[in-house]
Amino acid sequence: MPEHFEIGKTVLGRPIECLHFAPPAYAKPKAKALLFGAIHGDEPLGIYCLARLATELLAMAPGRETWIIPALNLDGVAGGSKNNANDVDLNRSFAAHNWSPDYKAGYFPGKSAEDQPEAQALSKLIEASGATRLIALHSPFRTVNWDGSGQALAEGMGQRNGYGASSDIGYPTPGSFGSKYGVDRDFEVITLEIPMLSDEEAWRENRSALRYALDLPE
Repeated sequence: MPEHFEIGKTVLGRPIECLHFAPPAYAKPKAKALLFGAIHGDEPLGIYCLARLATELLAMAPGRETWIIPALNLDGVAGGSKNNANDVDLNRSFAAHNWSPDYKAGYFPGKSAEDQPEAQALSKLIEASGATRLIALHSPFRTVNWDGSGQALAEGMGQRNGYGASSDIGYPTPGSFGSKYGVDRDFEVITLEIPMLSDEEAWRENRSALRYALDLPE
């Protein structure tokens, strides 16, 4: 059975839950994986896909040690808003070299880098776990975007869901998760952009890609 624990609380005190899956004892050591959804509260498809993936992992251990956070921005999910309860865009709030206090409307990065509890909780878990294969599930585009050393993984995932792979999302992303962990630290960082589909369509399109990322039979 997986380990189930809380990595922190949101601005409004909601517990941010995480599942930890260990690989089989005979598995060869590989880069540890961490997947999370709903850094933006109005992008719920990632929550559903990660819940379905976690259910499958109950019957079959992943090929690498894995942490799954179905929803990071629970306050935003509850309110149907992109930003957290402090109106911070969490994907502009990370302590990347390119973090900036300047922002466009709707993209407030916080008063300082990682001053939000959700970003702090995720960053602490990454440091504590040693995970370097990091996958964020987003919407509404249709691509597997990569930063750092994630190109090969993105291309493999993009072949399986038919989305293709891209290194440029098309606009600047100061203070983004990918900037901190991909650009600055050269981890395998994937931004899986799922188009606006039904829950089941999103899972059907991305099941193979997500299983591939965890070395599971597709």
